[in-house]
Amino acid sequence: MFEGIKNGWDLIKDSIRVFNHHPKFLIPLLIVWLIYGPIILYLEYGFNWDALSTSQVFLFIFGIVFLFAFLLAFSCSMLLELIEQLESGQRMSLSRSFAHTLTHNAFKIIPIVIIWTIIWFILLVLQALFSKAKEKGKRSFTAENAAKTLAGYGSFSLSRAFFEAIEKGVRMIVFLILPAIAWENLSFGRAIKKGIAVFKAHLSEFVTGFVLTWAAAVIIFLPPGILFYIADELEVTFPTWVWVTTIIYIAFGWSYSIYLEQMFTAELYLWNLKWEKQIEEEKRLGKPLSKLRDVKRPSVLDETPELLEK
Repeated sequence: MFEGIKNGWDLIKDSIRVFNHHPKFLIPLLIVWLIYGPIILYLEYGFNWDALSTSQVFLFIFGIVFLFAFLLAFSCSMLLELIEQLESGQRMSLSRSFAHTLTHNAFKIIPIVIIWTIIWFILLVLQALFSKAKEKGKRSFTAENAAKTLAGYGSFSLSRAFFEAIEKGVRMIVFLILPAIAWENLSFGRAIKKGIAVFKAHLSEFVTGFVLTWAAAVIIFLPPGILFYIADELEVTFPTWVWVTTIIYIAFGWSYSIYLEQMFTAELYLWNLKWEKQIEEEKRLGKPLSKLRDVKRPSVLDETPELLEK
């Protein structure tokens, strides 16, 4: 167990180091946020929900969830393509990663996105049913309210934290499945089996990454949280530019927190590929099988092309 925690911590540290050397890894997620943010604000402050029937509301929300899931999966696929470029000895190119994802991976990931959407949608419905928050009147659109909406600021509850934790866990498992498509060109069914197998084989590493990325997100969103608390509890009025700056901070903070999840799962999968190759050779030679820690951890910064053979 302690070994798995150490492995997970090493992967998180390497994810941070990778970003410091290649900040362009954040660009796909920033683009996703530029789509996500305005949609959330429009649905909260501009969309006429009363014009829809109950069934239409459910279908509409399902479609929005599918869009968000697809965008996140697409951005993750772009990240995987960027990693593959580096790990294959190529020059890193965002345009090539986008083109390859669009032409080769986008169609393949749709079945996974559909399953993810169904799970995510069910969790949202359950979260709404179990929520004890009292119904409030519709808030007016202001820079402050927009910042709070985009940050997901609200009263804490155990049920909300529980469902958000499940949503995060499912999201990271999806991120662990996608490399099987992007790097190994596996079919839908085999990709899911491979991703789940990696999850089970390295559960302690996965849990460590889950906890550490959650802690990182808490730290990242602590400054906006303090600002919201001061504005609400101490009734301090901040100028509009403060809230606009906060929204920009939230965009980068959200993108970076999701990046940590994507990079952590990608590097765990890459490490697993190297480990599988070694134990296959050990089985062939009749040697004792190595543990994950016995295999040198690959890194996109070590200039060793781990995916060159693919």
